[in-house]
Amino acid sequence: MKIQVWEAMMTAYELRRDHLRDTGGGSGSRSGPWPRYLIVLGLATTLMTGCAKSASLSAAAPAGPAPEAVVIYSQPAKPSGGLLPTAWQSPEGSETDRSVWENFGFENPQTLSEIRWRGGYDPAQEGAGGPVWDFTVGIYGSIPAGSEPNLAKAPLAHYRVGSNADESMADVIAGVQTYEYRFVLPEPFQAEAATTYWLQIEAFQNGTPDWGLAAGTGTLGDGRHFRGTAWGYFYQLLLEDAAIELLAPVRDGALPVPEVAASLEDIAEMLANLPPAEEIPVNAEGVQEVMLVVSRSGYTPIHFSVKAGTPVRLVFRQLGYVPGGNELFVRWGEGKETYLILTSPTDKKVLDFVPEEPGEFRFSCPHDWYEGVMTVLD
Repeated sequence: MKIQVWEAMMTAYELRRDHLRDTGGGSGSRSGPWPRYLIVLGLATTLMTGCAKSASLSAAAPAGPAPEAVVIYSQPAKPSGGLLPTAWQSPEGSETDRSVWENFGFENPQTLSEIRWRGGYDPAQEGAGGPVWDFTVGIYGSIPAGSEPNLAKAPLAHYRVGSNADESMADVIAGVQTYEYRFVLPEPFQAEAATTYWLQIEAFQNGTPDWGLAAGTGTLGDGRHFRGTAWGYFYQLLLEDAAIELLAPVRDGALPVPEVAASLEDIAEMLANLPPAEEIPVNAEGVQEVMLVVSRSGYTPIHFSVKAGTPVRLVFRQLGYVPGGNELFVRWGEGKETYLILTSPTDKKVLDFVPEEPGEFRFSCPHDWYEGVMTVLD
């Protein structure tokens, strides 16, 4: 069934591409016949609903009580608030539908048994969507660079919850009433070490969708989420993590090891107390070569100095799996900047440049949780 679903989805994508080409990029008249890609998309949706129904039946009737579980990955709701719209108008969808994927990963292998999340209804919509009555929950693999879910392949796990996921009232954040939700997986999901996964959570509403995941915070995420917009063919990588928690079962009395990272306070303190710059020597080739390594504790070296006018070779690596740390933003002058992106824990990237402007230049990951300074000496 999964193969049929994704063959239909890819066929719909190809037909939509041809449709946009033939219509000059427009969506066509909504009053005329539906484009062929929407018809095929409807087939894919029907097939996926069938898959999801079988999963929801398993979820609705678990064999015995769920095992005790503990939180191993947590992105709490952001105190300043914010909602990430992710809801579908039942039964046919609408132009205002949205879907959100949030990435996660672990340094060591983990077994996931339960997913919890925080969300709410946009008060500006004045209840237009009505109550949430169901959810889809999916776990997707990632493209090699780790920057977005691999939607060309079937999800690794995909479920219809079959209910409102035990919606229960939680805090009011920035004027928005939030709710807590939970879903015990019918079967545990085995997450591999040093691997990026994408969690998709989408609500079902009868009216114009107004539900969203609460924006999340903490140092485990990378400060971004992936979003699919109307009809599922327009995608964006946007700022903000989603508020989620992942749980693992307690087995034979042994507690699973939670994922941890340096706190924002730790990083701020480190930047405020930068050590003296590590002076990078000039090698036999006349190049100042620095090995910059990112780990969950930050960059090594966090502060280094090079001479202006002398070539620099920066070799970037990561120590194990560092969520968000695989992307490095580097500046070495006015208008002189670039990103280096590692595609795996063992990958490395090399940047050659010649700094010409003396001064201090900050380098960081995209969300500024890992930061360091390069000092260029005259």
